[in-house]
Amino acid sequence: MKSDLVQIEFYFPNNNNVKSKVKLVDLILDEMRAKGSIDRAGFSDEKMLRSHILSLIGDADIDEYKVPSEAQVQEIMECIEATALKYNSHLAIPTKNYVYVLPYLPTKEDVAMEGVMGLTPYSCVFYIFLSAELWTKKTLANTVAHELNHTIYNYHHYDNLNDHTVLDEMVMEGLAENFRENFFDKAPAAWAVALTREKAFKVLNEMDDKTLYSKDRSTIAGILFGNNIYQHWTGYSVGYWLVKELLHKKPDLNWDAIMHLPSLEILEIVNNKKRA
Repeated sequence: MKSDLVQIEFYFPNNNNVKSKVKLVDLILDEMRAKGSIDRAGFSDEKMLRSHILSLIGDADIDEYKVPSEAQVQEIMECIEATALKYNSHLAIPTKNYVYVLPYLPTKEDVAMEGVMGLTPYSCVFYIFLSAELWTKKTLANTVAHELNHTIYNYHHYDNLNDHTVLDEMVMEGLAENFRENFFDKAPAAWAVALTREKAFKVLNEMDDKTLYSKDRSTIAGILFGNNIYQHWTGYSVGYWLVKELLHKKPDLNWDAIMHLPSLEILEIVNNKKRA
């Protein structure tokens, strides 16, 4: 089935000479280059693309690398297309998305990802990192729904696409998880509820403006994923509870309107006061 919503490309090099993660990434880039996909890969240059793939492909031993069977590839494509179609029935996908499916080598520490992880660098591009042995249709559909929400957010907030603050990133994650939970899978993700509602709002209210509006990538990463100050997945949980409170306070607000809201306006609605 050809979809007008997504264009899916698989990059699983079938090469017996894959002896390292670095070699695997280089082979992926060779295939992307040959297909002419580098220019629409969502990154400003190939060096940045390579760096992101290398950092996200996983840290398991290269011997764990497996190429999906033809039947699996067909299942994966059908799942992505069906998810996009269902998504579009609840919230319009404004432009075709390019979906790059790449290998994922998760370790035991990555168990929460259940064999599938996503990355959205642009307004019409997202990546699915997938373990041929561990993925399930449920996890893939949840991940695709989450990443599609990110591309739509980026599309509607294109002017500050490369200028996100800590608040922007937390809101993005909160939007994606609440939408996914509302329309795809009622079970909250581990990263969404890593903090209780009470703790999430305590952390949020204790952030000073310098932190909340910081655009420093290491600061953003530390809050989203955790560091020596913030618990693992703090930013995801804060964003999740923040958007959930927005939905509670504004039940008549439809999702198209929600996706257009600036993150600061969401914060002000929830807190009933202006900040900064």
